[in-house]
Amino acid sequence: MSTDHLSNLVEAPKLCLDFQGFVARVFFPKGPSKAPTSPGFCWSFPYQLNFKPIKSCVRLCQILRLPSFGSSDSIFYRAASTLENPRDTSNWQDFVTSIMVLKSTFEDARDEILAFCSSFDEVEKERMNEAIQCYFEDCNYACVAMSVSATESRLLKLMLLASPESKKALEKKTLGELIKEYLDNKAKYQEVIPEKHEHLLGLCNTYRIFSVHPKAEKIDSTTVNSIFNLTILFLTDQNTKPEAIKVKLSTKVEKKEK
Repeated sequence: MSTDHLSNLVEAPKLCLDFQGFVARVFFPKGPSKAPTSPGFCWSFPYQLNFKPIKSCVRLCQILRLPSFGSSDSIFYRAASTLENPRDTSNWQDFVTSIMVLKSTFEDARDEILAFCSSFDEVEKERMNEAIQCYFEDCNYACVAMSVSATESRLLKLMLLASPESKKALEKKTLGELIKEYLDNKAKYQEVIPEKHEHLLGLCNTYRIFSVHPKAEKIDSTTVNSIFNLTILFLTDQNTKPEAIKVKLSTKVEKKEK
């Protein structure tokens, strides 16, 4: 089963509390004033396994550069680092201080996190969760394939809003054909697809083939970073959100009728 990174991000404060309880039961069974079962317990498999969802949330925030979490040397990221340092976790109070920094920062950023995660519908969320996992694992081809798939899903929805009478024809088109349709008829789709996202569509059109077919072309980390991050920008752009577009188009029709 793939990890639901986006849901974990929303539930991060609870993950922190659950992790704190786990560490208390397993590594400080004699109480917070006593020494842990092992001075290097933060390197153990059970600890790392239970810390992994939180660690992934921290890494995702760093990749997304969400403002609430600050720069890479902020107290939030330093606290996350200390949770994997034996010197900083051998004392219960030090451990609690670090995990509470994570919990409180996730709570303070709740509105920002919800706004980000609500940008995706269920299909896009599924694709992006897989893209995130592949990004974490350095699976370049798979990350590109999933990012492109999420982009294609949104692109089709937007084009259908602009041209509902073409529903059957658009739904039969491949991604390459959808992009060509857009490029050949920009005026028709200018209300639903901002021109600034053309670069992403060009990359998707090129690398979708390399990502799923055994071509000689390699996909390096620079290309992956570009496609992954541009996909996120495309999907979270207020001007590409279907609900916002519907309101925009409806308002435009009402003005014309007046």
